[in-house]
Amino acid sequence: MLKEFKSAEFLRMLEVDMFSNLPQRRGTRVDLYSVILVGCLALLLASCSSTETDAVAPDPSAKVQLDYEKSLISFPLDAYRISPQERARILLAREVIMTNCMKQFGFIDDPNLAYPQFENRNYGVWNVERVKRLGFHLVNENSGTSGAEQESGPWGDARYACLDQEKSKLDQITPSDELFNGGVAFRLAQRSLTLASQTDTWKQGSEDWRACITAAGLTPMPGFATWSSQQGFDLQHGRAPGNQVDSGMAEEISIATVEAQCNQEVHLTQRLGDIQASFQVPLIKANQAALTEVRQQSIKYVDAAEKLLTENR
Repeated sequence: MLKEFKSAEFLRMLEVDMFSNLPQRRGTRVDLYSVILVGCLALLLASCSSTETDAVAPDPSAKVQLDYEKSLISFPLDAYRISPQERARILLAREVIMTNCMKQFGFIDDPNLAYPQFENRNYGVWNVERVKRLGFHLVNENSGTSGAEQESGPWGDARYACLDQEKSKLDQITPSDELFNGGVAFRLAQRSLTLASQTDTWKQGSEDWRACITAAGLTPMPGFATWSSQQGFDLQHGRAPGNQVDSGMAEEISIATVEAQCNQEVHLTQRLGDIQASFQVPLIKANQAALTEVRQQSIKYVDAAEKLLTENR
């Protein structure tokens, strides 16, 4: 049985492409700096488990595709798994089913506001215009559509009733945890991260970004795979939960802007993304059959979610 997660937990896992269960319930704020810690842990675990680092020759022609406006990164392996963007569509389709059901209990919710808008921050914040408005927050991070959206009480009771009532519809668009995680594609993505992070070019990119934020008066956090300043980390952990516009918002925007501007100045996201992509391409070639099978299993859920969203426009 799928377990419900608050959106904060969902985003922590989503940011590093890690899902242990599919979330079914909205939550409150997102602790984005927990994402950084989880990402570093994932990197360390992957590094410990990799035993064939010399066996993969990178393809220097491989590149990631960046969508700056939406803050999205498309990796080669995304073509063989349920990508983060497709996951968001599946979650939206589930919310459409749930919000239609919730109407009978008197709750008029907006499925588009159920979760914050996903963006890739694999290598820190990089959309300067967005952080100048939101700091480290995500779009729609705190946009609850009903004051009754709580774990307990009438909203929660109605939510669980709808989960039972709409189970068959939800099952049609909900992949297994393993498939939702990406299966072999996820494991290869983690391996590509390990391999990329061991290169001199990766370490140079990290040093360039750290030097940039240092020159702007910020202190980089320890570690070559932590894309945060100490000031930003401390500010995030000191902010009151659920408070998007508080007394520290101006400072947060200032810090986030420096981090994003330095990311753009040294081309960090493109550089590190390309390095990781260069390892993904040979890993794809070596595991083509397994990856194709995963995609064939996944696409039916993606298509079913899109069909439902089209029918409910």
